[in-house]
Amino acid sequence: MADAASTAPKTETPAAPAIKPRFTAKLRYARISARKMRYVVDLVRGKDYNSAISILRSCSKRGAPFCKKLLESAFGNATHQINEQQLEVDVNKLHVVEARVDPGPIIKRWRASSQRRPTMIKKRLCHVIFALEERDLKESRAERSKRQKQDRQRQAAAQKAAAKKDQPPAPAAEAKPKEEKK
Repeated sequence: MADAASTAPKTETPAAPAIKPRFTAKLRYARISARKMRYVVDLVRGKDYNSAISILRSCSKRGAPFCKKLLESAFGNATHQINEQQLEVDVNKLHVVEARVDPGPIIKRWRASSQRRPTMIKKRLCHVIFALEERDLKESRAERSKRQKQDRQRQAAAQKAAAKKDQPPAPAAEAKPKEEKK
């Protein structure tokens, strides 16, 4: 029995698709609440690196400089790993595939209130994680329709050229001598 199992032909499993490398950067214990930071992070989630940086440059929220610096750090990590490990990744196609904001610890402080009673002040912290991964750039609808129109025109021109090639050349029209009027 054991011999039959060992002599059975082995089927090769198909090779797993290559896993794309992911480049991450973490910001821990940022002195801003997670709720305020999420407003900024939601703006750049899913965007490509260049458009995310331009969005963060023009954003006036308090969390924007934190996110911009963290995103630049993730991009720096990506370029460093690509150069060190000689990966074949196009840095122009990096997208923000993961953008997460988690609450951090709460720093508790006391402040005097009316009638000398203490009131607690909660200073909230957060942790932010960005991950970049190579993805194909998406075409806008206008670009896609323009490209499809050009493809159709090329195909039509190729069909005309092929049809013209198949037909025998038309006989040349005989030239008639022109009569001169006097």
